[in-house]
Amino acid sequence: MGDDRRWMYDGWDKSGGKAHSAEWRRKTQAFVDHAFSWTTHNQVNCPCNKHNNGHFQNKDELAKDLVNFGFMPEYETWTFHGEKETRVRIKGEADDDSAGVDRMDEMLEALQPEFGVNSEDPPTKEVEEFFKLLKASEEPLHEHTKVSVLAFVTRLIAIKSKYFFSN
Repeated sequence: MGDDRRWMYDGWDKSGGKAHSAEWRRKTQAFVDHAFSWTTHNQVNCPCNKHNNGHFQNKDELAKDLVNFGFMPEYETWTFHGEKETRVRIKGEADDDSAGVDRMDEMLEALQPEFGVNSEDPPTKEVEEFFKLLKASEEPLHEHTKVSVLAFVTRLIAIKSKYFFSN
């Protein structure tokens, strides 16, 4: 399909199907074919400007919606249609996996002087419980991953919220 996906927006015309560019029509049909080539289902997420990948459509409905509504904004990496998102490296970003660590312990240590807390004082029961929970949140989900239980549960809740999953 190529890396330059500006055709998705430049060739589409709001006035209707007859005004779309020939390139837009050709590449949109290629997109529809691609979207259904990687799945065994007869429906895929509709990336039109109306549904924003939040509604499943069959091949004909998908093509019709793209003609009528165009592609949703900024959908140049087809993550719902077989492509993986590539991570762009930011200057100064750490090379190891520690880039995703939240550094909560450093923040708590920095706050101690503000609240008159001395690290040599014996912690209260509530503080002990908090640090016990904090330590437990850093434990890996299982021995074959670096993902913590807290990170997993957070991602799961985010997915449930985004796609309206029930318990």
